[in-house]
Amino acid sequence: MDPFYRTENIEIFRKWVYFQVMNDPRLTLEEYDSRTYKIYYQKRVARFVIWPIGIVEEAVTEGEELLFYLHYQFYNFCFATDLFHRMIQKLTEVHEEKKSILLCCSGGMTTGYFAEKMNKYCQLNKLPYTIQAAPAYHLQDVYQKFDLILVAPQLRYKAAELMQQLQPVTVKCIEPTTFATYDCQALLDQIEDFYKNEEKV
Repeated sequence: MDPFYRTENIEIFRKWVYFQVMNDPRLTLEEYDSRTYKIYYQKRVARFVIWPIGIVEEAVTEGEELLFYLHYQFYNFCFATDLFHRMIQKLTEVHEEKKSILLCCSGGMTTGYFAEKMNKYCQLNKLPYTIQAAPAYHLQDVYQKFDLILVAPQLRYKAAELMQQLQPVTVKCIEPTTFATYDCQALLDQIEDFYKNEEKV
């Protein structure tokens, strides 16, 4: 791109960004210096900088945590506006509160391993679940911290009794094949079915 046209396009882009933010009632804009905008949304801050050499820098932080970072050479308006929209999506994305699920078996060993696998699976897939494990004899001390308790197949005979004792927390049984194979997707399907039904009530 011709340097003159690039300079003109960068200036148009800077003004476009300014009006995009000013026209979004969710956002607050601060002109930090001649090349930097700070854009605020709830507890997050986006930093948008156009350096004199035509490099655009975009970052989103929440406290000390860096959530998004890009820097790129400005080539054309279309490319730059697309990347700006991606930064704003990250800035304004909704936080889902994590839901707490407890896996329970006789001694807590097998469910402890399954819970560890499930947490890794949830992290990789960015799912809003925290999975813990506990032995059956410890349930009375911890059950109130959870939305859902899933008991291992060997405790199926106690499920009805636990449902009564641990109200209002829901108690369900894990399918034997799911439990025996540590099938994270099958267990996730069971968890998500529970929460979908909860939303309908």
